[in-house]
Amino acid sequence: MFQEDLEEVEEVLGLALAQVPPGARSEADLTRLDIEEYLDHAEWELALDVLGDFEGITWQTARYWDLLAGVAVRMDLDPAWFDWRRGESIHGLLRAELRLDVAAEAVAAQGTLPAWDLSGGERRVAAMWVESKPVLEPGLRATVRLRPLMPSAWTHLIRGDQITYQQGGEPRGTAKIVEKVPPRP
Repeated sequence: MFQEDLEEVEEVLGLALAQVPPGARSEADLTRLDIEEYLDHAEWELALDVLGDFEGITWQTARYWDLLAGVAVRMDLDPAWFDWRRGESIHGLLRAELRLDVAAEAVAAQGTLPAWDLSGGERRVAAMWVESKPVLEPGLRATVRLRPLMPSAWTHLIRGDQITYQQGGEPRGTAKIVEKVPPRP
């Protein structure tokens, strides 16, 4: 990258950092101070990773995620995670603990659109992102993020509800809702 590109990356990361509220922590328990230190040492990719790892959908805006996605593109990195989180900041968050049956096929971390049985035959489709694994293998479990194609069909679900993962029209796993944040008004 050219020097002016680096300066712009630093500036945009600083704009994103300014949106992180005091006391916010990343999944790895890092704070704003840690990111400031990464920026001081020109550790752009590390700063970007940590900024993308903050939980707290109530303070994250589409603009926040747009800034991070833009930096990722500028640094020739995949912006998919930031784009996914941008959608959550608008449409809400739905996370579940999915356990694949041993008869299931392995599931890629992103890019799948499986059907789910929400309650006794009510089948609906949701895009799925598997957290912390590039592939979820049969018989294993992982936390997944779901983005329903028809959000209104999922509004009745609450924390603790179980839904059934489908492959080829057959039940191939069960998922328990562990977090649900409604869309912003």
